[in-house]
Amino acid sequence: MNNTNTFTWLQIRPKLVIERTGGGMISNNYSGDTWRITTLYPLKKETILELNKLGLVGFGQEFGVLSQCDGKEQPAGYDTVECVEITKSGEMLPGPAINPYSGEPYEAKKLPFYCYECYSRCDSGD
Repeated sequence: MNNTNTFTWLQIRPKLVIERTGGGMISNNYSGDTWRITTLYPLKKETILELNKLGLVGFGQEFGVLSQCDGKEQPAGYDTVECVEITKSGEMLPGPAINPYSGEPYEAKKLPFYCYECYSRCDSGD
């Protein structure tokens, strides 16, 4: 065992994912879309609105957040993440990471993720 190796739980999910989850015509001149933002960390409503202003989520005249986003929301779920051993050179070693003091494998951790549902609406002029 090399004492310079690092033991860590690498998240398997990207830090931020923005997906268009649906949409279509609302009327002859008006369409709507729905969006999901999935992230490893809770987001404030202001942050989600900034993502819209940057053009990363939603478009058109109207944008809104349907999900709770006030810091009190519960995770949408948890990912079970195994511990890995990474050498000083950055190589991830195969197999379960073994605790050098106990000789036992490190236990997996459950790491949270959060989902936010949003919508945008647009008239035919956009």
